[in-house]
Amino acid sequence: MRIEVFNRSKFRDGSDPGDDVPLVVPGLVYGVFDGATDPRGTRVDGIAAGRLAALAAASAMAALAQEAKVSGMPGREIIEHLASALRRASDGLDLFIPPSTTAAIALDCGEDWRLLLLGDSGLRINATEAFRSEKLIDTVATIARVAVFKLLSSRFGLGDEVEMSARATILLGFDQAVERGLLSVAEANEIIEATARAAGLAPQIELVDRFLSGGIQIQHQFGNSRGNPLCFETLNGTDSALTELLDFTRPKSEVSSIELYSDGYAALPDAPTAAAWEAAFARAEAEDFHRIGPFATVKGSTEAEFFDDRTVVIVATSSNI
Repeated sequence: MRIEVFNRSKFRDGSDPGDDVPLVVPGLVYGVFDGATDPRGTRVDGIAAGRLAALAAASAMAALAQEAKVSGMPGREIIEHLASALRRASDGLDLFIPPSTTAAIALDCGEDWRLLLLGDSGLRINATEAFRSEKLIDTVATIARVAVFKLLSSRFGLGDEVEMSARATILLGFDQAVERGLLSVAEANEIIEATARAAGLAPQIELVDRFLSGGIQIQHQFGNSRGNPLCFETLNGTDSALTELLDFTRPKSEVSSIELYSDGYAALPDAPTAAAWEAAFARAEAEDFHRIGPFATVKGSTEAEFFDDRTVVIVATSSNI
C-alpha cells in the first residue's frame, strides 16, 4: 500500500497553516477536513476558526475509528458524533460565525472500504469515479464575485487590489461595498438581479439579495437550514437533515486507489499521485489565475495567496499505480 499526503496553505509564504486538515491513521481511517474560512478572520488562541473546526472533527474521527463498532454505525451517528465534538470545541467561545468544516472519510473495514462525504470536499475511486457535492449558495457567490471582478477590472485593470476589492465585496457583502464606494447602488442591484437569473433563482430574488447584500459572512445562516433554497449541509455543530450525506461501501477487491481532496484543487489529474495533483493545480493556476473563467470560484489568486488551501490524501492499494 502507498499512502501520500499533500497539504498546502493558501498563503504562499507558509505564514499560516490554513484551514485544511488531513487525517491518516493507517489501517483504520483516512480523511480530509476543509474548515470554512471565517470572513471576519476570527481566531481562537491563535488558531483560525475554520481550522479549529477541521481539527476538532478530524480528532474525533481518529478516536472513533479505533472503536470496533464504527464499521456498523449509521452514517448519521458518525456525523452526529463529529458534530458533538465540534460543539464541545466551540462551546463558550461566543463566536459570531459557528466554526464549520467539510468531511471526506475513508474507513478501512477489513474486506471493504466505507466512504463518507459531507460538504464540498471530494472523493475519487480508481482515478476515474469522482464524487463531490456542489453548493448552490457557492454558485450564487461565484457568479456575483466574477461579475464584480470584471466590473472593477474594466476600470482599474487586473491586479491584486482588484481581487481584494472583489473578495471584500463577496465576503462582507454588497451593502458594505456600496458604503465604501466600490459599487454604486445601481451596479449592486444590477449584479444581484443578473446573478439570481443566472443561478435559476429569479423567483427567489429577495433571498439572493439578502445573501449577497450581507455577503459570505452571513452564509452560516443558510447552513443546515432546512427548506431554504440556499441551504447547504455542513459540520458546524447544528442538526442537519443529512440528505446530502454520501455513505457507501466498496469491496477492496474492486478498489486500486482512493483519493480524498479539498476544493482547493480546481482540476482533477489523470493519475492518483500527489505529483499529478500538483501538476493539475499548476495548469489550472496558469490558465485561470483570477478564477473568473473555466475554474471560477468565490476567490481568485494573488501574488501573496493561492485562491484556497489545498489537500489531498491518497491511498493506493495496487502496485501498478
